[in-house]
Amino acid sequence: MIRSWLIILVAISAGCLLAFKFGADSGYVLIHFQGWIFETSVLALALLIILGVPIGIYLLRTFFGVLNLPSAVSQAAERRKIDKARKSFESGMLKLMEGHWKQAEIELVRRASDHHAPHLNYLAAARAAQRIGADERRDHYLRLASRDEPTLAFAAGLTEAELQRERGEFEMAKNTALKLRETNPKHPYPVELLSEIHYSLGEWPELQGLLSHTEKLAAPAPARRRELMQKALFERMRIAVDGAHLDELKQLWRKTPANLKIDPALRSQYVHGLAQLNAHAEANALITKTLAQEWDADLVNVFGQLHAGDSLGHLASIEQWLSKYGEKPELLVTAGRACLSNKLWGKARSYLESAVKQDPTPAAYLELARLCEQTQNPEEASEFMRKGLELASK
Repeated sequence: MIRSWLIILVAISAGCLLAFKFGADSGYVLIHFQGWIFETSVLALALLIILGVPIGIYLLRTFFGVLNLPSAVSQAAERRKIDKARKSFESGMLKLMEGHWKQAEIELVRRASDHHAPHLNYLAAARAAQRIGADERRDHYLRLASRDEPTLAFAAGLTEAELQRERGEFEMAKNTALKLRETNPKHPYPVELLSEIHYSLGEWPELQGLLSHTEKLAAPAPARRRELMQKALFERMRIAVDGAHLDELKQLWRKTPANLKIDPALRSQYVHGLAQLNAHAEANALITKTLAQEWDADLVNVFGQLHAGDSLGHLASIEQWLSKYGEKPELLVTAGRACLSNKLWGKARSYLESAVKQDPTPAAYLELARLCEQTQNPEEASEFMRKGLELASK
């Protein structure tokens, strides 16, 4: 509007300038067209053109503006509606982040149909409904999220599985995640969800199988993947030992990845299982191999309890470790126990007393008590036994 008036003002100014310029000789113009005769001066014609063109443009724009008025009003109303929907969505998301679940749900749903991406409203509203325990509304919002656009069903399914797991509905969450995995086997997030669900349900074979077959997917994160695999193998080994299934225990260890075989907790579980199931030779070999490379106090304790076919060789290995790692309390107790087996009473006492000086433990006192019993010192044996029991009770 302002631009049009400026054009008219410029036109009038130009007309005045022409009138001043050609005032003395205005010229003559004659136009004859189909019986019509139009006579005027050049100045008048120029003024007519200069003034008529912008006025005509203005009138035409006004005319078409009136014709388009209903459409313009409708577009303005639509813009206001969209703007209100956007502000409502932003307000709902802010309330969701602030933990105002009820207000968030109301705000997110109120103008969802006017929002350019209503599925986002419904997915967020499902999370809000979950927080206040409105499971039916939660499921309803999830259905609405994928109702108009089938491609959004995957996102809605992921949200559903997340919320089901969060509520402790693990079986339902597992079924949802399995369907998602069938839909898109290469998507990493269903694998991550399934891993956590198997972990929560204690489904260790399923967890191990899933992680073994999805190594190329970046889910779960490397540290969490390793942690879950360790847990699955640890629990499967424990179950095999509890069920006295030695072959299953050995098979699990054979299939354990090399980078996990060096994990102390997993290795210790396997060695303890071998010892408990009387596979002493295998336990002896693994302990000897490990201690040749690194120190492991727990393996030393297990080694001292193994049945040794060659008792002197057994003692020689322990003394070799003493030379390599120093007089650690665990090694001293194990050495004392090996000397007892070989009836080397003086050497056994020396090792055990050194262990007690460094770190008195019930195990060390028990071995000293056994030594005193075998060397006919019952009173001293009773004293060591009493000290061991007192220490154990603490």
